[in-house]
Amino acid sequence: MQQQPALQANNVFKSFCVDKQNIEVLKGLSLTIPKGAFHAVMGPSGSGKSTLMNLLAGLLPVDKGDVAIAGQSLVGRSDKSLTILRRREVGIIFQDYNLIPTLTVEENIILPVLLDGKMVPTQHLEHLLSLVGLQHRRNQPADRLSGGEAQRTAIARAFVANPQIILADEPTGNLDTPAAKDFCETLTTLNHNLGTAILLISHDAQVAAIADVVHILRDGKILGAFETHHDAAHVATRYLEFITQ
Repeated sequence: MQQQPALQANNVFKSFCVDKQNIEVLKGLSLTIPKGAFHAVMGPSGSGKSTLMNLLAGLLPVDKGDVAIAGQSLVGRSDKSLTILRRREVGIIFQDYNLIPTLTVEENIILPVLLDGKMVPTQHLEHLLSLVGLQHRRNQPADRLSGGEAQRTAIARAFVANPQIILADEPTGNLDTPAAKDFCETLTTLNHNLGTAILLISHDAQVAAIADVVHILRDGKILGAFETHHDAAHVATRYLEFITQ
């Protein structure tokens, strides 16, 4: 039996009503992320990147088409069902971390699993803390963390439930250059060690180059994709070729 992709969007449309005008944002977009893959999406401002991310996470409904996580369609589900599926199968890395300041690093990481009525196996938690380099900070309240430490905590939280896919929308936007580099290295390490699929959205070629494949989004559609070779200059060149064609 052929393995289901971690994430698949088929012929997705999404529009919004603005000042009584219907604005089409996504126009028949299709995208497939295989299990364990590390892909990125790049596109100019206004191309629909954030709308796409919200649809893939089940935070917005599609107008037409289908979005599925490991073969489980998000279309037509109740809010409760979407919340449960998202908690178990989708890890989201937010630009502003979304940590609870009074909770410790460890407590923030395990919270999604506790909310699902489960426990995090000790070995899994220890491995995760080791991979993100936060063993020595596990009991530190989130409001005492540096930006880089807060981001690594948010990364570990996204991975803690062993989801099918990680979604990260412009995750380095609030980080300085050293912290952004640290983020990229951490995400690569987790992808390699845990085998979890990742979809990263970024306008930055340096960040997108950590992925193996980049998809180009313009005018509400995926124009095409290319391998990054983990070379930022190559990514920047290929990106410009796509958006100027």
